[in-house]
Amino acid sequence: MFEAQEHNSDVYISIRRHQEANKPELPKSATLAERIMWDANRDDAEWRHEIIAHVPDFLAIYFATKYAKIFKKSGRRRANEFLRKTAKNVLPRFERVMKQYEFKHYASGNVPFPFIEQLENIAQLDRTVIKSLASDIAGFMSENYQSATEQYANNDQKNEYEARERLDKTYSFIAKLTLQSGTQPPYWQQFTHGRKKPTDDQLCAALLRMFDAAWWYRRLKRLCDVKREHLAIAIGQVQKSASPYVSKTTLHRWVEQKRANWQYLKDFELEDEDGNRSDLSKMVLGSVANPAVRRCELMARMRGFEDLADEMGCVGEFYTITAPSKYHSAYQAGGFVTNWMGNDPRATQKYLCGVWQKIRAAYARAGIRVFGFRVVEPHHDGTPHWHMLLFVRPEQVDELRDIFCYYARLEDSEELQSYKALKARFHVEPIDKEKGSATGYIAKYISKNIDGYAMDDEIDEETGQKAKEMARSVSAWASHHKIRQFQQIGGAPVSVWRELRRMGDDIEASTGLDVEFAEVHKAADTSNWSEYTKLQGGAFVRRADLIARLWYEREEKTNAYGEPVDCIKGVYCTLVGNDSPIITRIKNWQIVPKLAEATAEAGFDGAISAPWSSVNNCTEVLGTVKDRSVAINNIVDAAKSIGIIFDPDKDKPMLFSLWKGAVYTENGQSVRFHGNGHIQRVVTMEQKRKSHQGRYNQVLSRSTIM
Repeated sequence: MFEAQEHNSDVYISIRRHQEANKPELPKSATLAERIMWDANRDDAEWRHEIIAHVPDFLAIYFATKYAKIFKKSGRRRANEFLRKTAKNVLPRFERVMKQYEFKHYASGNVPFPFIEQLENIAQLDRTVIKSLASDIAGFMSENYQSATEQYANNDQKNEYEARERLDKTYSFIAKLTLQSGTQPPYWQQFTHGRKKPTDDQLCAALLRMFDAAWWYRRLKRLCDVKREHLAIAIGQVQKSASPYVSKTTLHRWVEQKRANWQYLKDFELEDEDGNRSDLSKMVLGSVANPAVRRCELMARMRGFEDLADEMGCVGEFYTITAPSKYHSAYQAGGFVTNWMGNDPRATQKYLCGVWQKIRAAYARAGIRVFGFRVVEPHHDGTPHWHMLLFVRPEQVDELRDIFCYYARLEDSEELQSYKALKARFHVEPIDKEKGSATGYIAKYISKNIDGYAMDDEIDEETGQKAKEMARSVSAWASHHKIRQFQQIGGAPVSVWRELRRMGDDIEASTGLDVEFAEVHKAADTSNWSEYTKLQGGAFVRRADLIARLWYEREEKTNAYGEPVDCIKGVYCTLVGNDSPIITRIKNWQIVPKLAEATAEAGFDGAISAPWSSVNNCTEVLGTVKDRSVAINNIVDAAKSIGIIFDPDKDKPMLFSLWKGAVYTENGQSVRFHGNGHIQRVVTMEQKRKSHQGRYNQVLSRSTIM
């Protein structure tokens, strides 16, 4: 009996060895996600490849890691059931979104666009590769411009009409190439459908943008981020059970950008024409860029509107508008919405803006006037919805409600078969003064969407988590999708209010201009929004009837693309005329590195003449030379050795920033010059490979813990 068992054991061992020896090897082209699943289970590789190979690694790794954990805990059958269910539920949503980012493979004239493959994989590219791609596309556009204009080299234009015709043809040719990249050319809508065509200067500026690598980088980077987040929504990485409001990747990128921005503010300062300097970080903290200041200003304006409404005899109404179910990705209780049409939050916001446009037009035709505030906040899956606190005359309340109700519930009204469904789409709640003020009612919506102030013990209804912690995710959501969270409806403009407050208590200057203007200034200076609004013309004032308005001055210098720049310089009284303004911005400031030894983290990513970014995290400068003149001479010599020519006199700002650790980028190659003459290349391919391998090892280690 024991001999039989021993014999059977030898047979089983032999069979297992034979199976191991004949197992197919994993192809070298396998993705990182496939390798994670292969390390867990070497069977079914071809079947898994058909399911997940075309899904980008930054998405597929989530499922691959979960597959490995399920396989280790529950075996092959359960793991494959999970992957099969994923393929059934997730892949159709993934494909629906991917179709929205397909590029047109047609040629503009006889010129094919050679970057389609890279653009289709834009969501998988890191920032360094995107910069290189932007440089390549800009060069491609410049070469095609030269080819397109060669035919005119020996032919002088006969008149202005012929010159314009040439410019139109050239612009159209380059713009059509740009369209193939999924990027809207500057002035294209006006050029093709506008009643008034772009001027010659505008078309020239548009061409300069399409030849600029920095312009392309900003758009490609944006395309990358938008596509990544959209795909994350599609596969369920943005929802209550995963990461509410935004994906973890987007939240991390937002946090890191905030950290880098703050480091930049600490390492640079403002300098005027006389050499006087001010702390840049303190200036920002004192402005509405500071969330606490922005929140306080919003509360002051809201309170002012409420006081004004009480004086006018108006009542407050709180409206909530939500999009139809097809705009939502996931249910509140969990699970995918089956009729989701593959949109992202920007598309939903566009729908809500369209609804509001119809509502606004309808109540205007009915002679109804309103004022108040609108707040946009996300559902747990990132889908935006609106809250509106509006003040209206009591006799117009019912008609206004009917208008809101009709347009808010008009689309897909057949799905509203219950009171709960009707309330979810549109709900109105009158402000009851006995229960609390209108300002107090909206205060929590303002706080939870900015910084979570005074909400330490509050729970976010959407996620069940602490509201203060979720405020960060909401801010990241608004920043990524470029959604305006707060908007004033009616009343006087806040931009004039802010500019008047810059004057301080200089009543003498405002009184010398006009008495009524001085009263407006006094109200703004004392933070009395109600009085400011009344003196400017009231809650329903037209812009043409304002007492105080902004005064703009055209800068002597144009922007990088040759376009004139109009900047706010002060305010003026419309009763006197705009030829007698009060200048509130006397000094011209520029951002410069601090005089103290700057850290290597403070620097511009790219040449100053064409910066890639306002903030860059640089590695520590090696072998610094403290003598500025010696260091700059060393940098000039080092640059010359690799074919880059700097003029020590004309390029002083550039050389100074390079000495401080800025990165210089040309033709897609980035280097950092050190004061001792050393040249350091930035982000090598070897470093990227090591980073990728480290990511793989980290993910693999996590997948084998359980």
